[in-house]
Amino acid sequence: MHALSLREDRFLEVLRRLIALTPRLQNNPAASLVPEERLAARVVLDALAPHIQSGFLQAESLAAPGCEARPSLVLTVKGTGEGSVGFVGAHFDVVPADAKAEGWERDPFTLWEGPGGLLYGRGVTDCLGHVAVLTDLLAQLAEHGVRPRRTLKVVLISNEEASELPGLGLGYVAEQGRLRDLVGQPVYWLDSANFGPTVGTGGISLWELKVKGVGGHSGMPQNCVNALELGMAASLELARWFHARFPATADEKTWGFLSSSSLKATVVEGANTKESKIPAEVLLRGDLRLTPFHDLQEVRAEVVRFMRELDARLERGEAPEGFPRIRTAAGQRGALEFRFLGEGMEGIACRLDSPGLHALQDAMRAVRGVEPTPFSLTGSLPLVKDLQRQGCDVQITGFGEMAYYHAPNEQARLEDFRQGFSILRELLTRL
Repeated sequence: MHALSLREDRFLEVLRRLIALTPRLQNNPAASLVPEERLAARVVLDALAPHIQSGFLQAESLAAPGCEARPSLVLTVKGTGEGSVGFVGAHFDVVPADAKAEGWERDPFTLWEGPGGLLYGRGVTDCLGHVAVLTDLLAQLAEHGVRPRRTLKVVLISNEEASELPGLGLGYVAEQGRLRDLVGQPVYWLDSANFGPTVGTGGISLWELKVKGVGGHSGMPQNCVNALELGMAASLELARWFHARFPATADEKTWGFLSSSSLKATVVEGANTKESKIPAEVLLRGDLRLTPFHDLQEVRAEVVRFMRELDARLERGEAPEGFPRIRTAAGQRGALEFRFLGEGMEGIACRLDSPGLHALQDAMRAVRGVEPTPFSLTGSLPLVKDLQRQGCDVQITGFGEMAYYHAPNEQARLEDFRQGFSILRELLTRL
């Protein structure tokens, strides 16, 4: 197995085909972008077809009836001994890219190969580069007739970049019992960057705030409550309270979190399109990012209580200092209606003393020749906490540049994926 190394021609061909599909892999249903992950799954299955037919590799496509266009793939190589190891989390869908609005320097939907092995395009790092590496790893194991000691299970998932939906993604894979043989085993989540290891992630909960004001002529503000201004003030008041209530903790420093918990508005929607008209209603949406040292449901409950009290203060005429007008001259007032969307996802603090982490760090030292630098971040991953609760030794890593996650001009270097392939090979050898 030590002789295996990334076959760059196959890796680049798979990645090139995947990125060419990204216009149809963008995931943002609110903008009518619903991905067809079966297109990406077909690229992987085409590359592995001879080894599936030979029986060296078992492949299963999983999606609920009616969701066939959006499968996850479970790819299994039977080991020579006992136990299993999982390479899980690399996904087929991508975040949207708007070449003009976001200032992309090149076409985001075409793989561009630049000097020094630079790879450019939507999905290079998050997460199609990881999909291509895993595809090449599985193909090479088959071509060389090399079976790992533990049974290897690779799970490539759909719908990672949006809220969980029934019948899709890793949740559906788990419901169908396909993760059962990973319980109590080492599981490596391959959807991060900068190698790390990433030893912690944040929980996430999406929220919305409906703000009702009183619309009217902007030249007669005494008759109006500006819903846009009220919503901005309320969201900032919530953020100020939240960051005072949930400051950085000592555990965050121990796990190397790059940022603490946060709550912020990210989207504002309003029907008003005329500058001289004060808007009567605005919808703000945003997210709560929570380090794993807080209970997500308890924090959500506190946030809801705070917003109810803030609305009650407006009713009593006790708006915080600096708030805009909350009542018209005739006594009509603005109102706030806050809610969380869905159940949210919990974060994870990986075990810092685990065999899985030690194996990953040893593999990185052997391949990269430098001491690994663990870190944590408040990006969120689906179901990792559930896997940990089931006894899995969950560890997280990834290859490419974190700065380009969900960002314009997404890029990475071929050398990152060469090293990533070798790290995965070393894990199979060491485990």
